[in-house]
Amino acid sequence: MQNALFQNLAMLAGRVMLAAMLFWSGYGRLLSFSSIHGYVADWSVPDWFKPILIIWEVGGGLCLLTGAYTRVAAISLAVFCVLSAFLVHLHDDDILQLIDFMKNIALTGGFLYVAACGAGSYSLDARFKLRWSSAPAQA
Repeated sequence: MQNALFQNLAMLAGRVMLAAMLFWSGYGRLLSFSSIHGYVADWSVPDWFKPILIIWEVGGGLCLLTGAYTRVAAISLAVFCVLSAFLVHLHDDDILQLIDFMKNIALTGGFLYVAACGAGSYSLDARFKLRWSSAPAQA
């Protein structure tokens, strides 16, 4: 009983911390939306896709925070982190970009862990038995 309580509280805390990072980043991008155009233009991303990036980040964070459709959100955010790591931050000559690259790879690992384990008992997935939220089949 004690172990299950700790596990569910740890899963909740982990989701909250990941969501906070996503909200902070998405909020920053939203506030600097005009300057993000120049930054993202270097990646050859069309202008119409930039709001989608912000929605992807903030929406995924909201799903993690509430524990709604957590597995789908975690996989989506893992894809987001891998894409941004390789398309934006992979520069051997810039140590700060290399640090951001490694941060995104570490976040990908965290998101994959959430996708594998689910949201835990303190989530909307568990409360309402949301579709795509059940544990994967055991081999």
